[in-house]
Parts: sequence; C-alpha cells; structure tokens
Amino acid sequence: MTVCIGALYENCKGAILVSDQMITAHFPIGYEFENQEVEKIIKINDVVHVLIAGDILFAHEVIRAAKKNSTHNNVNNFQGIADILRTEYQTIRRNRIIRQELEPRGLDLNNYLNLQQRLLTGITQMIDQSFRVSDPGVELIVAGKTDSECHLCTVRNPGELVYHDSVGFVTAGSGGPHAIYSLIESGYRKSLPKSDVKDLVLKAKKRSEVAPGVGKETSIVEIDL
Repeated sequence: MTVCIGALYENCKGAILVSDQMITAHFPIGYEFENQEVEKIIKINDVVHVLIAGDILFAHEVIRAAKKNSTHNNVNNFQGIADILRTEYQTIRRNRIIRQELEPRGLDLNNYLNLQQRLLTGITQMIDQSFRVSDPGVELIVAGKTDSECHLCTVRNPGELVYHDSVGFVTAGSGGPHAIYSLIESGYRKSLPKSDVKDLVLKAKKRSEVAPGVGKETSIVEIDL
C-alpha cells in the first residue's frame, strides 16, 4: 500500500526516483503508517538504489542479504547487484515457506523432496501450491547506472527480474496504476530533459495519492552519470 516511481531522462543519462513514506509491515499483524526515518529508497552503493513497495520487513531482509552477498563477493556493478537481489528474494521467500509449511511437520526441504511420494496427496498439493504461488507482497524497483547509461528494473514475486529501460519508467505499489496513467497522459518520454521528467514524476506521485494507502509525504533521489 504505497507508491514508488522510477523514470529515466535524456535517453538514459539519468533517473528520477520518487516514493511516499507509507510503511507497511505484516508481523505480527498487518499495519501501516507514515515515517520519515524508515528508508524506502535505499542506496546499495554508488551505483544502485532500491525502492521498496510492500512489506518493509521482508524487503529489508532481502536488501540486507544482498548487501552482504555483494560485499562478500566483491560485486559492485548494476547487473550483478540486480541478479543478487533477485536471488536473495527467491531464497528468503523459499525459506519462509519452509518455516511455515515444512518445519511444523518435522520436515526440511530435502526430507520433503525425498518423502513426497509417500505423503498424503492433499498435503503435497497444499505445500506445492505454497511454493508456487505464495506472495510476500513485495515489489522492488532497482535503479542504477553503468559507465554509459542508467537502468531501471523490477524484482517481483516469485523473484522475477524484468528490465524497463525500453519504456523508460516503472511504478510499484497500490498507487502505481494512477502514476502510470499520469505519466502516459502527460506525454512522458525518456528523451525528455531532467527538469521535465522530474516535474512529471512528482505530478504522477501527487495523482497516486488518491489510491488507498499512499502517503502524502514524498522522498526523491536523482541519479546522474
């Protein structure tokens, strides 16, 4: 229940990133509130920023793991970090399902795979369904730069990585559709200058505030080559 927007300008020479400050979490119950101290546009390093839409607890777990992984393996380029975020999203999602569905039954993943044929059909169907469709309710926009251009991609359930450079913009969260329509109707093009794109993105954020759960406060980050 939020909005995050990323938009390229001057044919990928930079990017404007905007989010609200509505925080959503789901432990032990679902709750949301506006808080300036909880980051929703997180700087991974000098190359990559990540925007968070959805459960802040899950998202921060993914980002902490990705930072540790990238530092340990000395990965500091955009493509490498985007791939690590995708992998960590998949790993943490899978581990949550294991804790929720397998461990209460006295199983780990290896036990389950080895015993699958001997378990009741209803149980295996339920567990397989969880692995296939369980949704942590988190979308990440990954924005960053190489030596020659900026990029935008998303990591979404179940850990799918998609690049949005060809379109030039991407949104996430409950306010995303409103922001998309605003950018389209305003004539957004990724060839536009920085000042124009910034104005259009802020206008899109303002329009998204009609959606449930989108906060009034705004955070903005500018990425330049």
